[in-house]
Amino acid sequence: MQRQNLPFPRLAPVLAACLLVALAACGAANPPPAPPTKVALWAISDSTGVHGWLLGTVHSLPRATQWRRPSIDRAITEADRLVLEIGEPLNQQVAGEALGRLAFTPGLPPPSLRVGPRYKSDLARVYKDLSLNDAQFKDQESWAVALQIAAIGGLKQGMEPDSGVEPELRKVIGAKPVMGLETIDSQFGIFDALPPRAQTVLLEQVAQEAADNRDDDKDMLALWLRGDELGIAREAQTGFLADPQLRAALLTRRNLDWANQIDTMLKAGAKPFIAVGAAHVAGIDGLPRLLEARGWTVHRVF
Repeated sequence: MQRQNLPFPRLAPVLAACLLVALAACGAANPPPAPPTKVALWAISDSTGVHGWLLGTVHSLPRATQWRRPSIDRAITEADRLVLEIGEPLNQQVAGEALGRLAFTPGLPPPSLRVGPRYKSDLARVYKDLSLNDAQFKDQESWAVALQIAAIGGLKQGMEPDSGVEPELRKVIGAKPVMGLETIDSQFGIFDALPPRAQTVLLEQVAQEAADNRDDDKDMLALWLRGDELGIAREAQTGFLADPQLRAALLTRRNLDWANQIDTMLKAGAKPFIAVGAAHVAGIDGLPRLLEARGWTVHRVF
């Protein structure tokens, strides 16, 4: 069914961030006070030397957040390419078209009738806070409703996708090629393939987090800036990622696919600087451990 693009401002970069809403760091207009940055960077090597680098990112940051450090800049200089979750620069029109191709199923009940009783008040509060209503999401699947609520809420709270890590990396990589592990269509396709129960859980958790208006984002930004991999791994097991089905679809299976792509790339002689959302590089199912399982040595660079 042909649909108009979904008209939310700066939708594309914010929706990319919403794959891991808990890491979006949108709770403050200014970055929290912090010691010199220790954002986690890994070198990927074998007996012949370093073959690539891996950086965990926050997709959207408060303005003026200082996250770069000399070891990161040296790695970017030595790399022969930049590898991001999505290679092409994101824009509103492309994201709106991609979302419009997948988001609609005629005859769906309104979102307020899909969530469980304990979450109805959360959704109502979010609607009021963001000037939204059921009619604006007519026939949209629950995953699309959840992503748009998170995106609009993030914009209201100060999420600045243009000041995220990826836009800066695109600038500093210069003329070197930029590659993607996924496309915007494939990312939305992951959500679209979720079964109805998992989509409902996603909508409920996003509504609850938005209604609570917690300071978790500030905490996550602080964890990321000080390179606290264990802290990020703990936080990445809360919210919708605590649900096994959502975690498998949005994190674990994607990490496995990315690890295979990176392994192939490295063995072909590339020397990439790889930057993906911070939760993808944390914990036992994160990319450092998965690359080690494929025979690479992966160590923190300080």
